[in-house]
Amino acid sequence: MKKLFSIISFILFSTLAFSQARMVINDNGYLVIDNAAYLVIDNSATNALAVAGTGGNIKSEAETDRIKWNIAATTGTYTIPWTTNTGVKIPLSINKTTAGVGAGNFLLSTWETADMNTPWPSAVTNMNSSVIPATDGSLEVIDRFWHINALSYGTKPSVTLSFGYDDAANEMIGTNTITEANLQAQRFNTGSSNWEATKLFGTVNVATNTVSGAAITPVDFFENWVLVDNTSPLPVTLTHFSAECSGKEIKVTWTTQTEINNDYFVLEKSYDGFVFFEVAEINGSGNSNVSNNYQTSVEAENKIVYFRLKQVDFDGTTSYHNIVASNCSNNTFEVTQMALTRIYLYDYRGRLVIDRNEFVTKGLNTIKINNLDLSAGIYMLSVVGQNNVYSTKLLRR
Repeated sequence: MKKLFSIISFILFSTLAFSQARMVINDNGYLVIDNAAYLVIDNSATNALAVAGTGGNIKSEAETDRIKWNIAATTGTYTIPWTTNTGVKIPLSINKTTAGVGAGNFLLSTWETADMNTPWPSAVTNMNSSVIPATDGSLEVIDRFWHINALSYGTKPSVTLSFGYDDAANEMIGTNTITEANLQAQRFNTGSSNWEATKLFGTVNVATNTVSGAAITPVDFFENWVLVDNTSPLPVTLTHFSAECSGKEIKVTWTTQTEINNDYFVLEKSYDGFVFFEVAEINGSGNSNVSNNYQTSVEAENKIVYFRLKQVDFDGTTSYHNIVASNCSNNTFEVTQMALTRIYLYDYRGRLVIDRNEFVTKGLNTIKINNLDLSAGIYMLSVVGQNNVYSTKLLRR
């Protein structure tokens, strides 16, 4: 374990034993991670973090209070002895069943939320209910998020997760409308910006307060998780949204898997990813439990164009989906002499991540973008010069 005592506060109610290779929390000792700190475990063994005696506790009640475990290609069961602010043990168990490709690491955190599940994780855009249209579904979700991310893997590993949870009023009961026997795990798909109601994981044990046996394949390995009443899962609304150049047109297509009281869609367009205007209106399918495909076309332009989809219910309630971009200009970027270019990087919601100037010269140029703490998902890179523009999508795994 790397000694990060300067940025990690810890409280010892009993004893905390550690060595250079392992950390053992003994006899109900506490380790508290706060102030956006990392606990780095630079040992891939399953017992590099362990408890002994009467057990141990780790508190890290914020998305940015994290454990980074350099597990790499090792397999086995890794356990994080999470504990709530009220002292309830809610361990997270990760049984890594395949190695994955690359010397990756796991980035882990959990935090209790308010009754309506705020604050959301940074990559989560909605908590919409699929049972009561256009309303927040947070009352069917335990008041806690789990952030479980596998980073720096070429192919992510397969894992089986076990979530410990607090069934007291502050997290499960209170104003929530949850039947504990219905709990399952659900994850947020950052690619489609939706909770996937067709993919619920694990089996609840109300005696031990665990949802276990959540078998996750590499394609299902997304970073943000909740425990939800499986009779009221958060919805799948949009499973596909893209804008592709086709001759003199941009074909915009999208697919829904479920629709509830969906009157129509409004396609919106932007040149900067911030200010949008309406370009088309397309009727929805009302109420549907089958996949529906939609398509419309707009005139192509020799520049990068952003599109956003607005969905309108029969009662006039509106919601927005993630932003996509298209560039129908020449897909090359030529420089004949030294020139100043502008580098832009946007996330999947159209938020500007990078805006900086770079000098380039004739020939091959390498532009390095370092020290970015990016979540998994799709990003849009734009390089803007005096005479041309180059844009491409980037995938952060």
